[in-house]
Amino acid sequence: MHDAVLEVYWETGWAGFTLDAVARRARVGRAALYSRWSSKATLLVEALEVRSPLPVPVDTGSVRGDLVELARQLVDGYTGPAGLVTLRAALEARVHPDLLAGLTDTLNTSRLLAAREIVRRGVARGELPAATPTTLLLELVTGAVLSHVLFAPGGARADPGYAERVVDAALRATSPRESG
Repeated sequence: MHDAVLEVYWETGWAGFTLDAVARRARVGRAALYSRWSSKATLLVEALEVRSPLPVPVDTGSVRGDLVELARQLVDGYTGPAGLVTLRAALEARVHPDLLAGLTDTLNTSRLLAAREIVRRGVARGELPAATPTTLLLELVTGAVLSHVLFAPGGARADPGYAERVVDAALRATSPRESG
């Protein structure tokens, strides 16, 4: 069922995405869908939760290693079919508030909590100062990965050293400057 949801959404976007279209693709009765999901937004969000590229919890023993693994997981996840659908849904959610609420409450929260835990452990281990700007550090890594996935010539997976370089740049950019 979830594959049918993602396929229909990918082909039609929010405007053409209907429970009827999903029922046809999944070869199930419309009544079965309408009795289980109250709206097309809840159906799509559930499919994205099940199939989306959420990062697997990471603990390599170092903040750099954790961030590199997070970046790699995001590259892999966003370049797959469910990841592309997630990106499309995130963009369309900006103009469709009923979709935005569900996406924000589930997908973004899950990613945010996993990534913040990486920084929290780095601070606890003394690898990062307590004043590390957590949100900025994570935005630098995840934003760069997203941009890379969308715009890298030859595909985002073509550059095996990318994750290390972007994490190193983000860590340098957010580390305290020595005065003198």
